[in-house]
Amino acid sequence: MRPFVFILVAIAVTAAACNSGSSDSSAEQQRGPTQETTPQPTVSGHHFTKSELAHIVLQPSDAPPGMRYTRRESGPKTLDDLGFVLKADLKEINSLRIRGIRDVIFDSSNGRSRLSSRAWLFAQPKGASAWLEKSRNDAINFALEPLDSPSLADASWAARGSLTGVNVLTYAFRSENVVVTVSMLAPESTAATDSTALAAAHRAVDRLQAS
Repeated sequence: MRPFVFILVAIAVTAAACNSGSSDSSAEQQRGPTQETTPQPTVSGHHFTKSELAHIVLQPSDAPPGMRYTRRESGPKTLDDLGFVLKADLKEINSLRIRGIRDVIFDSSNGRSRLSSRAWLFAQPKGASAWLEKSRNDAINFALEPLDSPSLADASWAARGSLTGVNVLTYAFRSENVVVTVSMLAPESTAATDSTALAAAHRAVDRLQAS
């Protein structure tokens, strides 16, 4: 299977993210409220269904300050959309009983930074746990460095690094049978971009725990 981070960054760097200062005319300008960054991890105990997926992910109103929801690239995804085209790829992900995938993309107004979130829904927590661990291993194998971070939901990891000249900070966590990744991509890592990524990760946890 292709490294998890390769797949993540492939969708996050598209549409001229971190390249030009032009904006996406198909995206809606959204300004989000100040986000709480104090971690409040709890085990949800809620088994999520595919019908809930659109409601438990980050919403357009969750756009961080200075960023906008990119409708064109957000929404439900298939394995084909993500590049799972080889039989070995499909066999591995299907063995974990994947049930749904949904992306949420936010871009900065100057088009230089991007916040990407992806939710993976599995039939059972066992599959989600295996996927979270695989994603962590793939991130490290793809030259990202493990990062100390607050505990998020039932289990979590974080990593940062530079890929193709883009700085990446990723938080990933599992809540029952859902795995969520939140990644900030920017030309350079700053206190502001780090804070935005962590706040978005906490907001993503809040969305799941509110179900």
